[in-house]
Amino acid sequence: MMPRMGPPSSSKQEPTMFMSFRNPQWPANFINRDNVLDYFCNQGNVFYEMNSCNQQIKMQNITNRSVDECLRNMQGIQYVLWYSQPPLYIVCKQRRNNATNVSPIAYYYVINGSVHQAPDMHTLVQSRLLGALEPLRNAFGEVTNYSRYNTAKGYYWEFKNKPSMKKKEEEKKEEDERKLEERSTNFQKARTMMLLNQLFTEMPADEALEKLDVEEEKNPKPEEAPSASAVGEPKFAEPAARATTK
Repeated sequence: MMPRMGPPSSSKQEPTMFMSFRNPQWPANFINRDNVLDYFCNQGNVFYEMNSCNQQIKMQNITNRSVDECLRNMQGIQYVLWYSQPPLYIVCKQRRNNATNVSPIAYYYVINGSVHQAPDMHTLVQSRLLGALEPLRNAFGEVTNYSRYNTAKGYYWEFKNKPSMKKKEEEKKEEDERKLEERSTNFQKARTMMLLNQLFTEMPADEALEKLDVEEEKNPKPEEAPSASAVGEPKFAEPAARATTK
């Protein structure tokens, strides 16, 4: 059997979750569902096992039957195309026990010529839990600083030294302004101020207001017709109160 080409394997196997494979001699736009397994079954691919059934088919140079048909009649580690939606292809690593019984081991996705291992459920849940533990630890540490205990009251909260929201907003605003100032150099600031002063000199605000007044005089707005309430409705005299005679 042909040995794997590459550096000698160490006693401690490196995790393949953070590794990838890419063949620079194979353009990514040439990969399709018919040849993606040929691209994956490469001796330089860290995810490919040389003792798999796919490698035996390649070494025996079987051309009269398809790869899927040959894999159905073999037992051991196999690589099959599980899903295809260019430019995404998913390859399944499975162990075939018989013609009808297979056990999936891992999944790999090929996208734009790069091969990566898909995370399993254990790795995914572990990563999410580790990402949530750090904020929770910081929150509990912050809360315990304001927790107090009294024999009469019991446990209670004391926020005397807690900074006010207004102070936090001012500090955040100052930090944002400082970040904006750090983005520009002194030359850029001086150049910007010079251009602004030049624009104010060429187009002062007083002239703009005078031009606006002249345009309004030339094109006066049409007067609106007075409403009925403004004209006034006819009013009727109220009847005088009758004098009472004794």
